[in-house]
Amino acid sequence: MRAALKQAIAGMVPLLKDKLYDVQPPADGALEPFGVISFGEELWKSSWAGYRQVIRLKLYAGSAGMDQADAWSADLAEGLHRRRIASGNERPFRLYYLGSREGDRVEAASGQVYRTLRFGMYIPEAEMDGDAAATITDDWLNALLSWTRGQLGDAWSVYPTAWPSGPADTSVLWRMAGSETKMAGASLYEIRRRFVGHVIGRNAVSEQRTAAALVEMLGSKVQLPMDTDARKHMSVSEVSSDLQADGFLDGQIQLTLVQRRVRPAEEAALIRSVDIHPILK
Repeated sequence: MRAALKQAIAGMVPLLKDKLYDVQPPADGALEPFGVISFGEELWKSSWAGYRQVIRLKLYAGSAGMDQADAWSADLAEGLHRRRIASGNERPFRLYYLGSREGDRVEAASGQVYRTLRFGMYIPEAEMDGDAAATITDDWLNALLSWTRGQLGDAWSVYPTAWPSGPADTSVLWRMAGSETKMAGASLYEIRRRFVGHVIGRNAVSEQRTAAALVEMLGSKVQLPMDTDARKHMSVSEVSSDLQADGFLDGQIQLTLVQRRVRPAEEAALIRSVDIHPILK
């Protein structure tokens, strides 16, 4: 993981090749420019995103000057944000730029000036590989996943319940956020389930367009098939989007699906109502 990250950074800033160190520079010093990478704390975010680990990159520009550090910072922030990094058999991961909280600092011991860039990497709470995803038996979620794949095509990866490590560049995640049951009559009851859709694309524009398109397509559907042979289906009750929401953490799409079911005959009321008419003399 560290080697893949160093390779990605050096690919964008060639002067840092073989001059990226872990935690601190070598004891005998290092010729500027160079960089120092440190992996920080892991913070739990959610059951679908897992833990976020903060990665700090200190840039020491040296004689190249802070103007050069400004240019490197801009290139790295843009180039590494949302980037999926994979190397060999290692688990892929995706980086998100978190900003430069500390700004420019002077190292007290050496007098060297440096700038710290912060990136986030998400670590799933429980990795859901292809085999695990295939074992999901929820008919509602399977139907929603199948419909989404049919609408977006093979260019998009569609995941259930939780993000994998390093999701594809164009991905959709559907997870169930809640459910409720309501009585719809003496022999009928209604099941309502709320789903959240997360869309991540190559850029913010791609995410917004895809999320908006899914909302429009869902809004035009009266029913989503669950089992065509058994004539089972779900009805789209409500669908909306918040295009400013974080696609990875929060999700942009809010969807409510409804299904009406008939109670078993022995549970249904035998008498719907009783009317009493008084005898008038």
